[in-house]
Amino acid sequence: MGSIGASVRRAFGPYERQVSELYRSIFVNLENLADCIQEWSDPTAICEIGCGEGALAERLCRDFPDASYLGIDIIPHLGRMYDGDRAEFCQIDAQDLAEECPGQFDLVVINDVMHHVPGAIRADILAAAKKLLMPGGVLVFKDWLKRKTPIHAACYIADVHIGADKNVAYMAMDEQLELITSVFGSDAIVAEKSIKPWSHNHAFKVVK
Repeated sequence: MGSIGASVRRAFGPYERQVSELYRSIFVNLENLADCIQEWSDPTAICEIGCGEGALAERLCRDFPDASYLGIDIIPHLGRMYDGDRAEFCQIDAQDLAEECPGQFDLVVINDVMHHVPGAIRADILAAAKKLLMPGGVLVFKDWLKRKTPIHAACYIADVHIGADKNVAYMAMDEQLELITSVFGSDAIVAEKSIKPWSHNHAFKVVK
């Protein structure tokens, strides 16, 4: 059974793309995130873990025209909203891809994925991201921070009732830091940045 959000967006027919972008912009400005990634990396090979329908993929392919892009996810119809011909999408989990393609990417992006991942395997996803990176490669990790604010409540409602994820679980800042450093090491985070429009959107630059 699909999510309410996907069904509603599809009901808009040719305007689905605009509606999807407008809805997403309530919570995160993907242009601002794309600018941050440009500031932090100059990749030749990009892997996005949890690429969804391809909204960030389109921006990454635009901003890095000479880089290859592979988006992976476990959902069906991944990359469905991507408008272009340069991206490659594959329905595979990060652990399996890491076994097939170790050290083949100099940029791995994980954007608003981890709060949908069961806690027991979050470190496994990050370990797979580390294995996918070549030495000196960059992980851009961005996830929604858990805080007691009205917009956080709205985000929770959106994920659970519109996005149909009954098991969503956000992490506080210290939990995100602990997760990243437990896999990459205490000195791996070299930059951090809040992404518009809310400080709940926090990105980390992590170097292997």
